[in-house]
Amino acid sequence: MNFAARCSNPPSYRIMIEKPTFEAMPQIMARLEEKVDALTETVGKLLQGAMAPMVVTAPEEMVTVKDAASILRLSVSRVYALVQEGRIPCYKPGRNLLFLPSELRKWMAEGLRKGQPSIEEQMEQMTKGMRNSAKDRRFI
Repeated sequence: MNFAARCSNPPSYRIMIEKPTFEAMPQIMARLEEKVDALTETVGKLLQGAMAPMVVTAPEEMVTVKDAASILRLSVSRVYALVQEGRIPCYKPGRNLLFLPSELRKWMAEGLRKGQPSIEEQMEQMTKGMRNSAKDRRFI
């Protein structure tokens, strides 16, 4: 049976929908009006979101080693040493070292927050991997 024949002959298991009575019409109209109001509100919110101005930021400019040294307030040779140690975020396309100022500021902030661990924290880290650590020993 082709598609046109199936569409022209409705199936026999069709769901029977009760026709609304005249007395029930005001209630049905009130529900429909509520649904239309909700849809109108939703579409309005979606349109406001779509029409909101999009903020486009320009990509950040990469800086050279000299500029990175001035941002970090370090000497150029110290910046090269930090790069060689792998402690500072940098990019090396070809022969030049390039830095993103935002990454340098973030790196500085993380370094300032970390600070030196206390002696107790250092001792805890040292004894953490030991099998028979001093804290487990009992004196008899």
